[in-house]
Amino acid sequence: MGLPKIIAKLSPLMLIFTVTTSTVSLANELIVTGPNYGAPKYYLENGQAKGFVVDITRWVLEDLNQAYKIKLLPWNRAYNNALKAKMAVIGLSKNSSRIKIFDYSDAIYFGDLMIVVKKGQEFAYQAVADLQGMQVGASHGASYGDVFDNAVSQGVFQVRSFENATTGLKLLLNGRIDAVLLGPGTQGLKRHVNSDDQLDINQFSILKIPFKRDAKYLGIHKSKNMQPFIKRFNQSLKKAQKSGVVEKILDRYEAPL
Repeated sequence: MGLPKIIAKLSPLMLIFTVTTSTVSLANELIVTGPNYGAPKYYLENGQAKGFVVDITRWVLEDLNQAYKIKLLPWNRAYNNALKAKMAVIGLSKNSSRIKIFDYSDAIYFGDLMIVVKKGQEFAYQAVADLQGMQVGASHGASYGDVFDNAVSQGVFQVRSFENATTGLKLLLNGRIDAVLLGPGTQGLKRHVNSDDQLDINQFSILKIPFKRDAKYLGIHKSKNMQPFIKRFNQSLKKAQKSGVVEKILDRYEAPL
């Protein structure tokens, strides 16, 4: 039986239900926020959201036929919007308090969070205790997991927050802080340095052992009851990973696997 004949046999109520359920994901636009700096993961270029975490997320949402808008903001504003359940958020790390608030996707990306110091001021780093008494620069409002949060709360080191990574690097050069946490890997530092004419890669050193292996997720406030959507998001993300889509996106940004 052809499709027109099948539709003709449906009752009006059944027809409305069929059409509605088939387009529900398109009707409900998902607003996704994230940090507006942090190249090559996410950043703004001429007002447009760019970055490999952005592009992976975009590919998955389009694969799901999900209507969406990506709006990158200063991290504190982005995170507050997510806390108020106004937006989903990418670039979210996990810690014990956040997993009570957000439903998390699978990891969109794993990257090394590096410790950057001024050239000539390198030190041996094995564990967080080696940062004892230091001033450490980190993105405003950022959490890099329980190890980071516990170290801050216990006073192992003090955090000097910045809105832009280049600001943090300049604080480092001026002796205002002892180290900066940046990622992903060495490529992250190069991107930030190349974005500012006052900075030179030879002014900095990256300690051999990273602060942590940092995973970035999509998170949605639990009050939104979006677990079924996140399950579909994870399935599409796996498809992107297995089919080589993610690798191609990373290659485009020259990002580390």
